[in-house]
Amino acid sequence: MNRKEKSLFSLIVLLAFSLSFGTANAKVEKVLGSVAINNNPNIAFQTETDQSEIIISRDQYVISYNKNRRTPNWVAWKLESSDMGTFKRSNAFAQDSELENYLSHSGNGHAVNPDEYKNSCFDRGHQIPSADRTQSKANNEATFVMSNMIPQTPYLNRVIWEHLESYTRNLVHQGKKVYIIAGPIFDENFGAIGPHNDIQVPSKDFKIIVVLNADQSPQDINSSTQIISVVMPNVQEDGSPIAVDENNCQPFKLSAAQNTNDWQSYRTDVSEIEKLSGLHFSF
Repeated sequence: MNRKEKSLFSLIVLLAFSLSFGTANAKVEKVLGSVAINNNPNIAFQTETDQSEIIISRDQYVISYNKNRRTPNWVAWKLESSDMGTFKRSNAFAQDSELENYLSHSGNGHAVNPDEYKNSCFDRGHQIPSADRTQSKANNEATFVMSNMIPQTPYLNRVIWEHLESYTRNLVHQGKKVYIIAGPIFDENFGAIGPHNDIQVPSKDFKIIVVLNADQSPQDINSSTQIISVVMPNVQEDGSPIAVDENNCQPFKLSAAQNTNDWQSYRTDVSEIEKLSGLHFSF
C-alpha cells in the first residue's frame, strides 16, 4: 500500500468513529452550541489540530474556531437531499452571538463582525455554503455567522470554490450523501485584515469530501469509497495575492468564461492537506 492509499485508508477508517473532544484533543478551550458534540450528525471523522480551538456544535455544522486567527480551523458538515429546499440565500451576515458572548465575557476578545471585512477587497468566504442549507430560513441563516467565514479572494470564492460546491450538490441530487470538512491553510504569510489587522488571511483553502449513497452511513465506508480532496490557492485570477492594504477594490470581473470543472486541477492527497494545514486525521 503506497502513501496515498495509506492516507485514504486511514481517513476511511476514521469515518466509523465519532468525534470525542476532551480526550482526543486537549487543546479544546470551550464547546459551544446546542448539540452534544458526540451526537452531532455532521461529524464523520476525528480531526486534531495543534492550534487552540473553540468548538461550535450546531444542527447545521461543527466549527473549530481559532480565536487567535479569528477564523475557523475547520468546518464539518453533512449534506443530503433533505438539507436542500426552496429557501433563498438570506445574505444575513452576522456576528456569531454565542461565540461573542463567550469571548467577551472570558476576556478573550470578540467574535468577528461582518463590517470588519469592509474595504479589504476580500469576500466573506463561506466554508459551509449557504446553498447547502436551504431547507429552512433558520438553517440558511446559520451559515452566515462570521465564525463560518474566511477572507477569500473573489476569484476563489465565486469561481473555483463555487464550482466544487455546485458539483458536490449535484452529486447529492444524483442520489448521494456527502460528509465534508473544509478550512484555511496558512503555510504562507498573506497578511491580515480588519480594523485591527487581526483577521488572518489564509494562503489556501482545503476541502475533503467523502461520497456515499443516500441510504448509507459512515459505517458503510470501505476502501473503495470515493474521496475528493482539494487545496485551492487564495489568489486572484492572475495567480497573485490581494494586497491587504488595498484601499481601492475594483469590481470583480472574470477575463473569460470559466470551465466549471476547473476545480479538478486542485485535487491532492489527504496527506498533503495534513502537512499544509497542521490538521491530523487519526483515531
